[in-house]
Amino acid sequence: MEESRRNFMIQCATRVTLSAGGVALLSSADISAAGLQRYHVVRKNENLTVIARRYGVTVNNLKLWNGLASDVIMPGQKLHLRVQHSSLPLATINRPKINTAKWKNIIAHHSATYNGNAKIFDAAHRRRGMENGLAYHFVICNGTNGSADGKIEVGSRWLRQIKGGHVKSAVYNNNSIGICLVGNFEKKWVSKNQQASLISLVDYLKNTMLKGRAKFLVHRELKNEQTICPGKNFPAKTLHKLFG
Repeated sequence: MEESRRNFMIQCATRVTLSAGGVALLSSADISAAGLQRYHVVRKNENLTVIARRYGVTVNNLKLWNGLASDVIMPGQKLHLRVQHSSLPLATINRPKINTAKWKNIIAHHSATYNGNAKIFDAAHRRRGMENGLAYHFVICNGTNGSADGKIEVGSRWLRQIKGGHVKSAVYNNNSIGICLVGNFEKKWVSKNQQASLISLVDYLKNTMLKGRAKFLVHRELKNEQTICPGKNFPAKTLHKLFG
């Protein structure tokens, strides 16, 4: 009886709105209703479409909220029913005064190395003569060098709201947020934790901070860059389905 009441309240309260990025988000009424049931446990023969219809949300919502870059789900898996940013170091990300007019793009990279973290890359970039050190604004670790798999590290370029050094183009360096995932994705796959952190970070930067205005790209999509970054095993197509 209690389960039926919860489902009825969720269905009655659900009203979908659109963010500037075109991704459906929950209204305040939705969030209150979803609070009664924070997650759904996947049952046999259920898919994302069935679950999305049940709760009055979209498949893209479910994928964003759960860090999914594919439609594959398994029985027994817990799916969050509202936005999740618990993996983000929000206090650090929100520390600087954000220049929302400056950032036009969010560009994803791989390090093309087996291991690393922000500190290691910062030292390497300084040895190459980069005055501001770490070329990226964010690094997503892969569990090596003492950094947890999926940990998001915030670089000084973000904290200072200054240009990146992650591409050849001066224009893109000036107006693009650089995110580097540790790993060589020509040879390996992005870890599930890295993937979830990347989706959560891009969602927050693009749809919350920049109101959907920033364009998501991967490095190789820039003209005249002559690179395979972030590698053939990076889920670029799926991320474009989420973020355009």
